[in-house]
Parts: sequence; structure tokens; C-alpha cells
Amino acid sequence: MADENFLASVDIGSSKIVIFLAEEKGGRLEIFGYARGNSAGVNKGEIIEVKEVAAAIKRIKQEAISSCDTKFHNVSVNISDPNLTAINASPNIHISGKVKQSDVNIVVQTAQSKIPPNQQLISRVTQCCTLDKDSFSNRGVVVKQPIGEKAQNLEISMHIVTASNQHVEEIDNSLKQSELGLFNIVPNSMASSEPYLTKDEKDKGVCLVDIGSGVTDFSVFNKEGILYSTSIQSGSEQATRDIMDAFNTSFEEAERLKIKHGRAQVKAIAEDKLILFKQIDDSNDYYLSYESLAEVIEDFYLELFSLIRTKLKQQNLYRSLNAGFVLVGGGAKIKDCDILMNGHFKKKAKIGRVNTDLIDIKLSVAFSNDDLLAPEYACALGLLLFKPDKFDSEQQSSNTKGIFGKIKKQTARFSI
Repeated sequence: MADENFLASVDIGSSKIVIFLAEEKGGRLEIFGYARGNSAGVNKGEIIEVKEVAAAIKRIKQEAISSCDTKFHNVSVNISDPNLTAINASPNIHISGKVKQSDVNIVVQTAQSKIPPNQQLISRVTQCCTLDKDSFSNRGVVVKQPIGEKAQNLEISMHIVTASNQHVEEIDNSLKQSELGLFNIVPNSMASSEPYLTKDEKDKGVCLVDIGSGVTDFSVFNKEGILYSTSIQSGSEQATRDIMDAFNTSFEEAERLKIKHGRAQVKAIAEDKLILFKQIDDSNDYYLSYESLAEVIEDFYLELFSLIRTKLKQQNLYRSLNAGFVLVGGGAKIKDCDILMNGHFKKKAKIGRVNTDLIDIKLSVAFSNDDLLAPEYACALGLLLFKPDKFDSEQQSSNTKGIFGKIKKQTARFSI
């Protein structure tokens, strides 16, 4: 199977690295290759040791190749940068006659001209193109493709995401040292939204929250597209560390307690019980109450949700979330975290479920004991579905700033 006929994604997380291979079958993507392994050299979403990350990716890449007897090179990869900058820009240009490609290029370049020198463009999503917008009523003719349309003025509304040059270079170097090429780079929550959010949810206003091990990423969408995306350097690993501190356990024992017995809401417990556990450097058996464990986990989630709420209110987006929240990522697997979020925000909250009309698992990959459609695989799945902006192909030949000037265009893309 040729590399250009399928898609590959690499999700670089703080605790795990996931690789998926997929091809189009019957109008949807079908995963036919998969591997997962422990991450290395990553702390709270940031690459701190390129050689360690590259070695981990290379090892997991070989497992992915063995899972389907297929080699691959160019991959889509995620980014979770605490210094991500999201810009909503709506530049315009005067038109003489019909809109030309050169007019579109000028508008796009104008929007990108304000990117600071220590940042580079990693994602650009065109929300809408408006012809002849009236300055008083703020209305015009909205079109999907402006080229060839007759107009006196063209405005393009875009959501632009930039990341630090250093972080992008670290991702690029990690892939190069693992003998992979960079096809596309996408912010975590933007990728995770692809298999989980419906058009109706986006139109109403929704926030996709991806709770990873070291980082929580979230993006806000409405009928115009993506409005906001950012990252918080706190994830489910912090809940594990809080359990360690509270009960004097090792990290491994705290993680076991969290996964096996963890709940995010104390009042949801119908009857308390005792849980056997071990303390550090102590062979004796100890017991803790189910409720006391839940209290520690609930405190973590309430603090995390408060941070999200603060950022949303700072952007004046909180009241616009009529469809509420969709939770994905490994941290979304803790029981009752969606119920706790619903109570905290007084808005709808649910655990995300993959739209299997878009993506599914090939039967031969089902030998894995993992549920590959579980929330913890949201980003890796979404990277396969994420499509570059509709104007990217024109910009790749002329744009010398940002990763769009670096990536190679793949000859076949899956479009929804």
C-alpha cells in the first residue's frame, strides 16, 4: 500500500504516544494499523528532551508497522503548547470586478502579518467569506468560495493559531529523528473535536474539553466555526499526585486507586466502603474510605473546571455555550466527572462518543484489548480527520512563515 493512499497520526502525550493508520473505505476512515506505548521526554504537553521523544516514537512506529505490515512516513501530529495564541481575524480588501486568487492571498497574508517573530502559524481555519459587507448593518453576502464572484469588497473571517518557534521545532526534530515526515500539525482540542462534535452542537455553541495526563486543552465552536482554543497545564496526572500526597502512596498505587476506584463526585456514592491499599515503604495493609478518595479526586476536577470557567469568562464565551461541554481524553474516563461538570457550570456536559459514520476500526485491528474509540484516543483519531484550511494549498507555495511552508502536500486526502 503506497504512503499517499492512507493517513497516519501520531499523538504525542505526556504519558502515552499513540499511532493510527487509516484508509478511506465506503465514505469513512477505517483504522487498519495501531500502536500505543509509554511516552518519554514530555512534561505537561511540552517536549523537554527531543532524543527521548524520538526514541519512543521510533519504537512505537515499529509496532504500528508490525500491526498491519505497512510502512509509512508523513504523519499528522498534535501540539499542546501553553503559549498557544489564538487570533480571530477578519481582514478585507477592495476588489475591482471579480475576486481573484491573488485577492484571497492578500487577505490571508494580511491576517498572518501580525504573528510575532517568536511564534509561527500552525493552524488556520477559514470561518466564512463575505462579499460587500455593509459597514452600518454589518451584513453582506456570505459565500463558501469567493473566487470568481463579482464584488467590491472581500472579507475573510479566520481563526489563526500560533505556537512558539521552539515548540514547533522540537516536534519537527522529534519526528525527523524517528525517521518520520511532518504532514500536518494540529492543536490537541481542535483535532479531538473532529470525531466527537456534531454540526448541531457547533451551531448552538459548544466547548470540547480534552483532559490529558499532563495538560487539558479546550476549544469553543459556534455556527461560524472555531472561536477559541487554549491549553491549561494541568491534567489527570495531578489527581494521581493528589492521591499520593493525601494517603502517602507511591505514584503507581495512587494511579491504581484512581483508575479502579476513582469517582469525581462524593454525593453520588450511595454507600461508603473501605478500600485496601499500600503506603510507601510499608508492607502493612491500610484502608481508606471510598468517600475520602472521591473527595480528593473531586477537589482536583473542581479546580480544573474553575480554571476553564475563568478562561471562558475572560473571552466572553461562557454564556454562548448553549450545547454545553463535551469531555474527551483519558481524564474523562473517571466516573461522574461529566455529572460534576454539569453541576459546576449549570450547563449540559457529556462524555464524547465517536461518530462511527466518520471513522471506525477494521476488524483485524480488534485483536487489541483496548477500546480504540474510547475518549483517551480522541486526539489520535481526530488527527486523521482534520483537514487543512481550504486556502492552504494556495498558500503552501508562497508562504514562507510557519509549518505550511514546510510540509509536503499528500496526494490523497479524505474529505467529509
